[in-house]
Amino acid sequence: MEYEAAATMEAMPRELHTAVGNFIKALALEAGAAIDAGKEPPGGRVGENGRRYLVQIPGEPVIIEYVVDHKIRELRIPVLLWIG
Repeated sequence: MEYEAAATMEAMPRELHTAVGNFIKALALEAGAAIDAGKEPPGGRVGENGRRYLVQIPGEPVIIEYVVDHKIRELRIPVLLWIG
């Protein structure tokens, strides 16, 4: 189950795969900077524990749900939904 996001990306056309990869890199940088500044990371909070965020890639049929782990300064993407 933990590799489903990667499998979804691998099934995408190369151009979309590249766009999603670039977005994830930018998301990690932006979320890290927001957390360092004491602000909310990008996206809307979902779930009960307040650590999950949902963001849609602008102009692409892709939604990402990610988890912030403040202790180890890491983002994990358990859900990557490609509507295509």
